[in-house]
Amino acid sequence: MAPIHGPEAVAAALNDLADAETVEDGAESWFRSVWMVEQRPLAADVWVFSPDYLSILVVDHPWRGLVPPGGKVEPGETPREGAVRELAEETGLVLEVAAAPVFAAVRSYRDDLPPTLNLSYWTVASPGTARLVPEADQPALWVDVGSAWRTYHANDAQVISGFAERKRREQRPL
Repeated sequence: MAPIHGPEAVAAALNDLADAETVEDGAESWFRSVWMVEQRPLAADVWVFSPDYLSILVVDHPWRGLVPPGGKVEPGETPREGAVRELAEETGLVLEVAAAPVFAAVRSYRDDLPPTLNLSYWTVASPGTARLVPEADQPALWVDVGSAWRTYHANDAQVISGFAERKRREQRPL
C-alpha cells in the first residue's frame, strides 16, 4: 500500500507528537510501531477557547455529537495545516493556532475505521466577535467547558476541561 502522507507530514506528526503537552498512554509507541508500518489518514482538531477559558467552540457532528472542529489531514498537509483548514471549513474562522498540540491520542472515529493519530491544537477567540459560518449539517456553538457536553470520546471532554483550568490558573495574578 502506498503511503498516504509524504515525509514532511510524517516528520511534522512525529515532531508534534513529541511536543504535545499531553500524550495519551501508548500513543507514541503505537504511532511508531503500527501507524508507520501501515499508514492511515491522520486526524487533527482545534480547541477554540473563549479568552477566559470557560467556553469552547464545538460543532454538532451528525453522529459524533459535540466535538471540536477537525477532521482528516489531507495528503500534502501537515497535521497543523489540516487542523487550521478544518477549523475554517467547519466554522468559518481563520485563526492562528498554537505551534505545538495540546493533546495527542489514538482514535477511531467510526466502528468500521481503524484507529489513527489525532493531534489537538488550541487557540482563543471571543464568542462575542467570532463570526461563525458553520457547515450546513454541523452547527457550531459555544459550550461551557465544565459542563457535561456529549462527545464521541467521553474522556476527551475531561482532558479539555483540565487544560482550560490550567490556562485559567495561569491568568490569575499571584
